[in-house]
Amino acid sequence: MIHKLATGPCVLEIVSAIESVGNFGPQVCFTGADGTSVYVNESPAKRGLERLSLDMETVIGATIRFSQVKKDGKTFTNLDRAGEGTAATPSAVAAPVAQKAPVDLPALAVLYSECVAIAMATLGMKCEEAGVPIDASAIQAAAATIFIKATR
Repeated sequence: MIHKLATGPCVLEIVSAIESVGNFGPQVCFTGADGTSVYVNESPAKRGLERLSLDMETVIGATIRFSQVKKDGKTFTNLDRAGEGTAATPSAVAAPVAQKAPVDLPALAVLYSECVAIAMATLGMKCEEAGVPIDASAIQAAAATIFIKATR
């Protein structure tokens, strides 16, 4: 599906950025993980990427918000990292972000304690089997990984 920016902004997790020539000259076709494509004229596309410290290769995997602004009778195309820039306008493509319920500190402490116990048991067993010495930083990293996954 091709999204026309004239109908509103959109947010895409970029899977490809391909230069092409269209009816309006050189363009970049940005395609999102959901299959939606946005065509942006080459010059504003490259300027927008440069402003975000990205290029045609490093934009892959980034989540970009595309929008158009009209000023003094001219139309400008904006590229922003999702959540930055003019993100107050709702996206035409991106799904709404679900708000997480607040979690109290004691509940987080219990959860983290459980994650440490799981990490120690799993990591300790694997390290023992492999003959690798276990250290506190390895346990902490494993527990943090489990904790992050559990709280998402």
